Amino acid sequence: MTIQLEREEAGRETTGRPSLGGRRLRSFVGDWLPAVPFLVIIGGLLVGAAIWLVQASFRNPLSGEWNLDAWQQAFAAGPLYRGAIVNSLVIALTTATICTVVGTPLAWFIHHLAGRQRAFAVALTNTGANFVGISLAQTFVATLGVAGFATKILSDLGIAWRDGLYQMHGLVALFCYFTLPLYVLLVLPAMSAVKPTWWEAVQVSSGGRWTYWRRVGLPVLFPFILSGWVLTFAWSIGQFSVLDALLSSQGEQFITTRIGGLINAGVVFGDQSQLAAAYSVLLMGISLIALAAYQLLSWRPLQRLKES
Repeated sequence: MTIQLEREEAGRETTGRPSLGGRRLRSFVGDWLPAVPFLVIIGGLLVGAAIWLVQASFRNPLSGEWNLDAWQQAFAAGPLYRGAIVNSLVIALTTATICTVVGTPLAWFIHHLAGRQRAFAVALTNTGANFVGISLAQTFVATLGVAGFATKILSDLGIAWRDGLYQMHGLVALFCYFTLPLYVLLVLPAMSAVKPTWWEAVQVSSGGRWTYWRRVGLPVLFPFILSGWVLTFAWSIGQFSVLDALLSSQGEQFITTRIGGLINAGVVFGDQSQLAAAYSVLLMGISLIALAAYQLLSWRPLQRLKES
């Protein structure tokens, strides 16, 4: 009789409690309900805009017919079409590679700084990563432009640089100025994945610096380094304000400057939105591929870093 009463009491308690599925649903709603307005805005501004761009790239804005004219024109030979795509890829690949080669040892050096020195280095790097846009372009024009003071100094020394800022090597130098600090900030946390005890173990095994970095340091850091390269590549290929302020629709053409130029030209020469949408979709595709590559490369190393 006592056992039966205990079972009935336990049954009533169980009935009064919400089920495991109900608790999970409540927890899910409680966690995500405050974010619903933000998700709605993001869905409208990003997802909705992306869908509109995709359909706009295949539809003539004047006649309304569906075609591939914009895509054929975007990849047509010439500096204003395929050349803009090639230039964007070249400057992004070159910038990301230079920043990786220079930024990796720089991040390692900053990681081993202590106290105020480390704080100052991180603050300086953060400032450099955020100093981008029209103000940066104007600064470089005043320094390395045709009438810049550094150009004058180089000219007095017999070094020709007058139009160097507006050529590909000058643009790469400009991009590295603000992309290198960004790369350092991206890979700096990953430097803690290399444990000091590993260097001691290599020394005990009669190994040197070369053996340590070839067998231990670089294999551990390589996924993070490659992930940083991917992100800086995507960051570089999507730059517009610096290029637009510097080139002013002259000189080398890039995907982003072509999009801006087509939108501006549409006011005078008629609707150019289909070709601009095609370039925008191409840029989105490259960015999505880069983001997917970053997630694929960094997921497991980040999990191991959290567990360590």
